[in-house]
Amino acid sequence: MRTALAAAGLLAALALAGCSEGGQARNRVQGAITVDGKPIPFGDIVITPDGAKKNAGAQGLAPIRAGRYDTGAAGGKGYGGGPAIVKITGFDKEGGKLICDAEFAVEFPASGDASKDIDVPKDKAKGATGPDI
Repeated sequence: MRTALAAAGLLAALALAGCSEGGQARNRVQGAITVDGKPIPFGDIVITPDGAKKNAGAQGLAPIRAGRYDTGAAGGKGYGGGPAIVKITGFDKEGGKLICDAEFAVEFPASGDASKDIDVPKDKAKGATGPDI
């Protein structure tokens, strides 16, 4: 019994150590996400610190569902904060037509959780087709 408890304790400690990711601060970022003002139904966003603006830290990611993203959602990972390059890939539905494949700079707060709405300008939505985006 004691061996099983010790093994369980060791596994829990290793799991917690693995989640710390070297002590990098991660903040929850969430908000609406649209293309030319229209919600992106399905996709994902990757948030990378903007090295050109001397920002470093934890990269974030989040699923996009029904025009919203949240790094705290299942499959998401919090962002370190500050200026970033976002890569947004959006589809009209799961497994559907590509409506957005864009990458551009976005300013996030340097620290703390935040809400940030992002609108991908139609001219940056590479791969977008037709007026239905």
